[in-house]
Amino acid sequence: MLNFPPTGTDLVIALTAFLLGWYVIGLHLSRRRGGALVRQIRDSIQFFGGAATIRWIGRSAFRIEVEPLAPPLSRLGVSLLMEPRETFLLWAFGRLSGRRDWVKVSATLSGGVKGAFEVYHPKRRGGSDSAHEVRSLGWAVEPFPGRAELLCASPGPDGRVLAQEVMGALRGMEIWGVRVRNKEPQLTVSLPLPVTETRVPLPIFPLLSHLAQLILAGGFSDEARKGQGRAGG
Repeated sequence: MLNFPPTGTDLVIALTAFLLGWYVIGLHLSRRRGGALVRQIRDSIQFFGGAATIRWIGRSAFRIEVEPLAPPLSRLGVSLLMEPRETFLLWAFGRLSGRRDWVKVSATLSGGVKGAFEVYHPKRRGGSDSAHEVRSLGWAVEPFPGRAELLCASPGPDGRVLAQEVMGALRGMEIWGVRVRNKEPQLTVSLPLPVTETRVPLPIFPLLSHLAQLILAGGFSDEARKGQGRAGG
């Protein structure tokens, strides 16, 4: 029986009971959420064909790889990191930092890439890694037009054009990062996956072939090419 006012021992017992209860419930929720996400992503990538392999990394992360694929894609990797629901302090800190279940889609394309850029949210998962890399590359960083929460870095104007085209195709989606490079995987997209997002396929996957075509074309869609032609004329 707890004393009133509670003693230090009472508070320690109560805190221990709370954390233990949170761990048990959180572990159950994590397992259920993980199973649901594996099924959701597996069903989302079925239309690509190829052979898929699933590998769990601990209790809160997994990776799916799919190959071979038809052009303009040749290989696809999907990594997912879930919130640490079983650990209260980590979960609470992550929530305060805006972190949620996070999916990163990496695509190897079937051709060469002419441009490069990095669009990223500096306060979300992966943002610090992106910031460190663009600093090491010496790329200019500026706010992304129309998306005040995002930053854009590129080695030159071609990269900025490519970023505009790719992000235009992703309009309406909450994006935490988009990376395009001339080495495998050429395209990486990271975004949150809230529990309310139950659609199959997930919206990012049907867009991948279109994004790959834009990138292989150097970021110039038909409309952009016409604009470039008018400017040159």
